[in-house]
Amino acid sequence: MRIKLFKRRKEDKLHDASNMLVMTIAFLVLGLFISVVTLTQTALRYLENQAQITIFFQDDFVEENILSLKQNLENDVRVQEVKYVSKEDAFKIFTEMNKDEKALLESVTASILPASLEVKAKNIVDLSQLSEEFSSFVGVEEVRYFKDVIETFRFWSSTAYIVGFVLVGIFLLVSYSVVVSTIRSRIHMQGPELEIMRLVGASKDYLRAPFVRKGLLYGLVSSTIASSVYVLAFTVSFVSGLLTKDLAFGFIHSVSVNPIIFSVCLAIILILSGGLLGYLGSTIALKKYLKF
Repeated sequence: MRIKLFKRRKEDKLHDASNMLVMTIAFLVLGLFISVVTLTQTALRYLENQAQITIFFQDDFVEENILSLKQNLENDVRVQEVKYVSKEDAFKIFTEMNKDEKALLESVTASILPASLEVKAKNIVDLSQLSEEFSSFVGVEEVRYFKDVIETFRFWSSTAYIVGFVLVGIFLLVSYSVVVSTIRSRIHMQGPELEIMRLVGASKDYLRAPFVRKGLLYGLVSSTIASSVYVLAFTVSFVSGLLTKDLAFGFIHSVSVNPIIFSVCLAIILILSGGLLGYLGSTIALKKYLKF
């Protein structure tokens, strides 16, 4: 009898460990998805701040007209910043970039370089439309911005969202199934014992409580382990200098947070999700399989 009881306890511990491992992986995937989305949004925000449209003007387009256009663009709600680069400024930039090419510098003067406006948009989505509008302006010789780089980045960020949502959904469904199947097997295993306790007057809440605690334990322990991994990873990344900028959220444009604070918020989200998943899984399993 003792041997059977020992084997049963050992099997229960192994079963608990394997279930928590599966659920820990699920919350690691959830945390990874949230982190990837946030890091992608941070990179996109940085790209928005750096991406600009450069408008090059014809040589016969006078400076007064360029400055007038600059003032009009500054009043556009889509535009964040407009910078005027005169022919002399362009020559200084050209000289600095080619300071080791003396022969080239001797053949270039400020008069042959075009004046330009460098325009930064508030939202990266508006760059393409603004570029088309600028191309139709009088006196504009060329409009340039790195459209391919921006479009490629947006494509891969969208792909990361889709793949992340799918993986998170799959692993959360697996975790929910783990909780339900575990509670179900325990109900079947302890069926006679539960019937006896019910006959001697134990209340429904008293009988259900251990199963709910078991579900909560699975969810909270596995999510806490996953949370600890991310808090440690973000803290080490910040202290070592790998993450030097605050993390941004695309859907809240004005908000950015320190990486360590973000990791704490992520840990809270994961732990609350773990508790909710464990509670829902156990209560639904109890309603389905505990017939009293």
